[in-house]
Amino acid sequence: MNKQNIEPWFITGFTDAYGCFSIQIQPNAKLKTKWRVRPVFSITLHIKDAFLLEAIKNSLGVGNISKSSKTVIFAVDSIKEIPVNLNHFDNYPLLTQKLSDYLIFKECFKIIKDHLSEKGLLELISLKSSLNLGLPANLKLAFPNVIAKDRPQYKFKGISNRNPFWISGFVSGEGSFHIVVRKPENKSITGEVFARFSIHLHVRDIAVL
Repeated sequence: MNKQNIEPWFITGFTDAYGCFSIQIQPNAKLKTKWRVRPVFSITLHIKDAFLLEAIKNSLGVGNISKSSKTVIFAVDSIKEIPVNLNHFDNYPLLTQKLSDYLIFKECFKIIKDHLSEKGLLELISLKSSLNLGLPANLKLAFPNVIAKDRPQYKFKGISNRNPFWISGFVSGEGSFHIVVRKPENKSITGEVFARFSIHLHVRDIAVL
């Protein structure tokens, strides 16, 4: 898999499975707002699948790859490069509940790009409250009065009219192929052996299944 043959819908499907849109906010006394804000799109995999993240990086033309002994991370956190990701997911939209996280991320990026002010920071904190797992403990303590924004309304629009590569990308992340051996209660009877393909998702994405 390389830049010539990886499909855009595959990237979207795989992102629906494993991608993460986050806004990192860390204290920094040198900045006017006293906080450093960084938008990050990332995918983390086992090191054995490093080739796939390299292919995604090459296809999008942005981001960096970092590796440890067991994991590999593809991340895009540059203000200049994030628009490439936004363009991709606007043209090849996410199909799961992750779409809501993407829309929040996109709104946060606009605030950051337009020069972050104290008012903008509070708006970001409010948006981040509804992103992924919400605010970490240190931000809850620092901004106790911030009210979380409502998550963008999500409605599953179906897969039938989508490029089949979305399914391939999604299954590459969430699918499971295994052989099941079922032992009978009666020991005189031979057990059953059968193949199983399955996808496990949060109940909120039952429409996707």
